[in-house]
Amino acid sequence: MDKIWAKDVKEGERAKSVFLVARKAIPTAKSGKTYLSVTFQDKTGELEARAFEKVEELAAAFEEKDLVEVEGAIGAFQGKPQLRIESLAKVDPATLDAAEFVWAPPPEPKKPEKPGPSEAESAHWTELLALVDCVVDPHVKDLIKAFLEDDDVAARLRRAPAAKTVHHAYAGGLLEHTVSCLKLAHRLADHFPQVDRDLLVAGAFFHDLGKIRELSGERSTEYTDEGRLVGHLVMTAQWIHDKARRVGASRDLEHHVVHMVLSHHGRLEYGSPKVPMTLEAMLTHAIDEIDSRVNSWLNLMGKDGGNRRWTDANNVYEQPIWRGNLPTVQAEKKGPAPELLTPVIYVPRNGAGAPGQPRPPKKPKDRKREPRPQQAAAEAKPAEGAGEAKAEGAPAPAQAPREGRPERAERPDRGPRDQHRGFGGGGGGFGDKKRGYTGPRLPGDKGPHRPPEKKNLTHNPFAALAQKLEDAGKPAEEKPASPAEAEQQQAPAPTPPAPQDQPTGAHEPDVAPEPAPAGTPAPEDKPAG
Repeated sequence: MDKIWAKDVKEGERAKSVFLVARKAIPTAKSGKTYLSVTFQDKTGELEARAFEKVEELAAAFEEKDLVEVEGAIGAFQGKPQLRIESLAKVDPATLDAAEFVWAPPPEPKKPEKPGPSEAESAHWTELLALVDCVVDPHVKDLIKAFLEDDDVAARLRRAPAAKTVHHAYAGGLLEHTVSCLKLAHRLADHFPQVDRDLLVAGAFFHDLGKIRELSGERSTEYTDEGRLVGHLVMTAQWIHDKARRVGASRDLEHHVVHMVLSHHGRLEYGSPKVPMTLEAMLTHAIDEIDSRVNSWLNLMGKDGGNRRWTDANNVYEQPIWRGNLPTVQAEKKGPAPELLTPVIYVPRNGAGAPGQPRPPKKPKDRKREPRPQQAAAEAKPAEGAGEAKAEGAPAPAQAPREGRPERAERPDRGPRDQHRGFGGGGGGFGDKKRGYTGPRLPGDKGPHRPPEKKNLTHNPFAALAQKLEDAGKPAEEKPASPAEAEQQQAPAPTPPAPQDQPTGAHEPDVAPEPAPAGTPAPEDKPAG
């Protein structure tokens, strides 16, 4: 077989020739098996070779820089020819010309120098420096400049993208997004004087700065390991903490700036460890949302897909976006005069929502409650004790028997009511708690007890005290007899005291009168009229 040079080897053929062993190794494959990896060389180039059988035997037959005669089939791996070693033998170098095996690899192509910043990037960087230079607070300005004066941060910020796919996903997109947010921050500070301009500018500058470490690559953007594990919000917060210590910023200033960074996504479910709790943090979230969303929508409107009037719905928002003609005059449209764009100063109103102002008391609503059907029916019926209030022996009104029912048999006479247990004194029935039964009690009687005496209280304790002092200075007066005592002292037919004889404010006695003798009807048991 004729001599075959390394550059002339072709896939699908067999080769048998002498080569110089440039490199030799025994790596382990993914399957766990070892194989022999050899790089052969001659004056025309290099040829990769592999052996998967008899690895130890073949490897022991030669070393690097030896001349060997090798035979095997030519295959391909990753687009390059590869020799499958079948047999291999060491050759005496004295019988060969050493110049045939000397190969100098061609010099690597010179990498093109990284182009400098474009005109747009230079313009954005100049705007960024001018927008930051407007900060008045020296500590805020020193904190921002500590990042801008860092050469590594400045170089990354000029070329970094702001995202992988959604918005400003191109080289220099982060700088463009940051400058746009800084302009919006200054405009909002002009519109709302209550906002701290320096803090809002700091929030617009720092909110996405950590993306220069979260994302890598200009053409093919990918997340770094630090970006996946930590995220640009926490990375920026840690970065601010380190720089704040060096420039001597206060902890309060650091906390407010870090809060704007940690809350600029707006919601916990969107990745923010905190929700906005300051006015500047809320506006930082709004500024980022407006600029990123506008850039994203304009990019989708400029892409192919969908029809002339609508974009394709296959996007991050999962909806089509209008890009057709608008129903307005398409002409140059300018804003109002500068004197009309005056700041808006919100002053708290002296109303229910103003801080520090008590809320006016609510007026009670006049509601007329209508009686329930059960109550109305109860009012229409006669009193529950009306039958008992009638005189003993008074005939009850006869009721016609209902149709379809047999007539009830008459009950035997049980004698006078007052002879039955629990009915003395004309009170309510036995055990009637609702009507306050206070009749005689027999041994073993478990009926309701006598209700406690009610004290005559007044709603004004000072008036009660004054009345007590006034009564203490007067001579003792004879206490008027109660109706129960008067009933015992007077004739068997007692009469209630006249209204004018009763002292003002006196209450009805809580003690029931003694039961009358059997057969004598109580005053309230007499028939009306």
